[in-house]
Amino acid sequence: MKLKTILIGTTPMANKLIDLLETMDCVDLIGVINLDPRYAVNKSNYDPMLKMLRDNSSKLCYISDINNKKIVEEIKNYKPDLIIQAGWSQIFKEEILSIPSLYCIGIHSSPLPHGKGGAILNWKLIEGGGEWGCSLFIMNKGIDTGEILDSESFKLEERDDIRTAYLKADRVALKMIKRTLPLIAKNNIKSKPQKEGGSYYHRRYPKDGRMQFDWSSEKILNYVRALTHPYPGAYFETRYGKLTVWKAENSFLLLSFINRKKEIGTVLAIKEGKGLLIKVGNDEVIKLTAVTPPNDVETWCDIWALENKLNIGDNLK
Repeated sequence: MKLKTILIGTTPMANKLIDLLETMDCVDLIGVINLDPRYAVNKSNYDPMLKMLRDNSSKLCYISDINNKKIVEEIKNYKPDLIIQAGWSQIFKEEILSIPSLYCIGIHSSPLPHGKGGAILNWKLIEGGGEWGCSLFIMNKGIDTGEILDSESFKLEERDDIRTAYLKADRVALKMIKRTLPLIAKNNIKSKPQKEGGSYYHRRYPKDGRMQFDWSSEKILNYVRALTHPYPGAYFETRYGKLTVWKAENSFLLLSFINRKKEIGTVLAIKEGKGLLIKVGNDEVIKLTAVTPPNDVETWCDIWALENKLNIGDNLK
C-alpha cells in the first residue's frame, strides 16, 4: 500500500522529513502545510521550507490556522491516509484528526508520557539534560496523550545546547518515521497506550529567559545553552541595560579571600580574546564570551567590556 500523506509542520525537522518522505517507496507525499511567514515572526525554530517553495511549490501551502474551515475542507479533498504533524503549535481539532483513513501521527521531542506540552528541549536543558528521547504517537483530542507507535532515546549532554539538542531529536525522529511507515503500509503496526502519570512543560516566553547573578554557575549555564540561537537568549538585567548571553563557560576559578568578599556580579577579570569573568552565586565564577549588549549587536563580551571601559572590580548589577 502506498500511503497518501500530508505533512503539517513549521520546523527544520519538518523540512528534513520532506526529503525523507519523498524517497520512501511506501509514501506518496501529496501535500505539505506550513505556517505563513507573516504569522511566524515569534516562532524561534521556524523553517520557511524555501527549497520546496523553489522546487515543488504546487505541493506547499502556507496558512495561518490549521482549523480554518476552508483549510479543513481542502485537506479532506485530498483524502489522505496519513497526516504527520511535526512542530505545529496549534491544537488539532476533531475535524482534522478524523480526516486521514489511518492515522494522524504526531512527533514529540520527549519520551511520552514524560514531557507533554511545549518548549520541551529548552526545559530539559534548563533542568540539566540527561537521558531523554522522542515519541511517535497517534494524535487525539488530548495534548500529547495518544497511543505510542514508536519511541527512541538519546542523551542530552553537557556539551549540548538547544541547536544540537534539536539535531539529536530530529535525527531520531527521522529514524522512527523510516521504520514505522513501512509497517503501517503493510498493516503490521501495533500501538500501545501511554503509561499513567508523566510530566508536563508549559510554553516559555522571552521574559522567562531572565537570569540572576546570585544563581549557581550550573543554573546560569543551563539557561544559556537552553535559550541560545535560534531562541531569544538568556539575559541579565544590568546597570548598563539588558545583556543577552549567547555563550558562556564555567571558569573553575578558585576565588581568593579578597574575591570571596566581593559582591555577586563583580567583574573579576577581562581576558582579551577570551571573555569576561564575573562572580555569581555559591562563590563561583563564569566566563561570558558571546553577548548582545544593550542597544547593540552580538559581539564578544571582552570587546564590549573594553570598548565601554569596564574595569576589574566593577559590578554589573
